[in-house]
Amino acid sequence: MAEFVNPIGKIRGKYGNVIGYVRPDGKNCCRSTSLKRKSGGEPQKRQSMAFGTVAGRKQWMMVVIRLGFPGGNGYGKGFNGFTGANVKSAVVVEKIDPEKPVSNRKKAEKEFSGVIDYGKLRVAAGQLVSPMVDVEVDAGNRKVVFTHEGMPVESVDCFSDDKVYGVMLSVQKRRCRLQELGTRGESFVASMDFPGKADADGLFVYVFAVRADGKDTSDSICVWEPEA
Repeated sequence: MAEFVNPIGKIRGKYGNVIGYVRPDGKNCCRSTSLKRKSGGEPQKRQSMAFGTVAGRKQWMMVVIRLGFPGGNGYGKGFNGFTGANVKSAVVVEKIDPEKPVSNRKKAEKEFSGVIDYGKLRVAAGQLVSPMVDVEVDAGNRKVVFTHEGMPVESVDCFSDDKVYGVMLSVQKRRCRLQELGTRGESFVASMDFPGKADADGLFVYVFAVRADGKDTSDSICVWEPEA
């Protein structure tokens, strides 16, 4: 709300979004009222729904978001980088009732629904080369085994001391597990237990690399997802 001294004399009452009044000290003033904003058209509502859908993962994925989006590498830092990398590519937004026209009076969540495509979700994004890691899911023992062959040659975006991480997301339980598996230059076999009480249904597994100083990452790769 804006407020200012009225220079043109006594005005009282409401004129559009301006209200004139007299202060106790006798000065004539005006103040603006709040404007009701329209909910927007379909493109704006779809964008709002996509953003809200990604934002809903912030709380239970923050441990990996902080590591996977260090900032300064072409992507925003932390949650801003996570949303920027995923809003346009990892969310499917659909109308709840395709037959009804979009109403300016309704909020986006009343007319649209958003669904994350976890196979396309990026839990890290950056300039490094993504690591090549084989994965085997042992549903009976509730663990994932990662196998990696050491990299023999370095390049400007691929270093032997890059750290390789594994990530598990249990969509059904809304649980996340992050673990350092080894370095890019070494061969390793590492395992991770399923997060919490999660099972293989709704489990997605990712890998990505982080520079030794933590200032850059690779894009994450979804290396395992449940069968449709």
